[in-house]
Amino acid sequence: MKQNPKLTQLLVRRLLKKHGVDLKSIDLTEEEKEQLREVIEEIEESVHDFLEKQYTVSSEEANNQAE
Repeated sequence: MKQNPKLTQLLVRRLLKKHGVDLKSIDLTEEEKEQLREVIEEIEESVHDFLEKQYTVSSEEANNQAE
């Protein structure tokens, strides 16, 4: 299953807006930016793993019902 980067951007923007964060006012150091990238990558991997498991379980259930 492939992730949609546009959807991710939309959701992040809406989440930041909901909490009153203005993208122009964010001032992060390079170290903070790198840490944020690492956290995001870890979250993306977790979501990907979860979705893969869900897809596998759904496929197995469909196969079992077809038998």
